[in-house]
Amino acid sequence: MRNFLFTSGYRYTGLVVTLWLLVTSIASGFLLALPLSVARTSSNRWLSRAIGLYTYVFRGTPLYVQLLLCYSGLYGLQVVQSHALLADFFRSAMNCTLPAFALNDCAYMTEILAGAIRSVPWGELEAAQAMGMSPFMLYRRVVMPSALRRALPMCGNEVILMLH
Repeated sequence: MRNFLFTSGYRYTGLVVTLWLLVTSIASGFLLALPLSVARTSSNRWLSRAIGLYTYVFRGTPLYVQLLLCYSGLYGLQVVQSHALLADFFRSAMNCTLPAFALNDCAYMTEILAGAIRSVPWGELEAAQAMGMSPFMLYRRVVMPSALRRALPMCGNEVILMLH
């Protein structure tokens, strides 16, 4: 007796689509969250608050509502319907799902990474400044590696939540 769960080809499509959406949305959300988390922790109040508003809105609304707004709302805009490329892109449900997932994941990852950046010990920053590192080099060699190490468990939790 054959096991039809693994032998029939149509059963793989759901798994493949799910994994593709997961990997693509996590990767794009993480790449967007890196600069946003640095800006979220900056001393510029306007920039930090604007990104804080973005994360507040995207983390405060259900993902289902965001999917509906992306699919129905964006396609209903006159600007999208007047351009053939945008209309073709947003007509597909898969093309609307990916930006909604990526922006939602980006909001969560931004707050996770911003918290990890804030938790970098002051002694590490002071030592790097005493060595004469520029602010860019300080972030690249000290702050981001230390923050990514601290944020890794929470990022794993976010991947599991995105999979659900």
